Amino acid sequence: MSRHTFEDKLKAINLYLNKRNSYRETAKLMSATKSDIIKWVALYQKHGEKGLQPTYTNYSVKFKMDVLTYMEKTGASIREASYVFNIPSYSTVAKWKRTFEEQGKDGLFPKKRSRPKMKKKPTKNLDTDKTNEELLKENEYLRMEIAYL
Repeated sequence: MSRHTFEDKLKAINLYLNKRNSYRETAKLMSATKSDIIKWVALYQKHGEKGLQPTYTNYSVKFKMDVLTYMEKTGASIREASYVFNIPSYSTVAKWKRTFEEQGKDGLFPKKRSRPKMKKKPTKNLDTDKTNEELLKENEYLRMEIAYL
């Protein structure tokens, strides 16, 4: 979870845009980093308040390819592409780019991340294999054992 709330981000943007504070001054007032303020302002200018909302998304391979194609065609930086496509962390785009360069399009497909399932140990129930007569004999033996004690 982000340590800055949605309201904090809006306040920082207003300080920067309306009060004409610098990025550094705004960051100092809001106890944030300069790069955080730059990112919030860019997202706000491109997407409005919606750009500041937290997003938890699984991106499709097509979307990832669209972002990488946009970067290649326009010469946009990783940060610019993340702002344009409203991807909260530019490091996500950097990872896609590195993976694409190393593994191609196949590397962009989601990986299975679950743990292997545990194998169930077969339980032996010895009583189910015994006949009715054997169970009666065992019962009689146990009664005699208890009586002896």
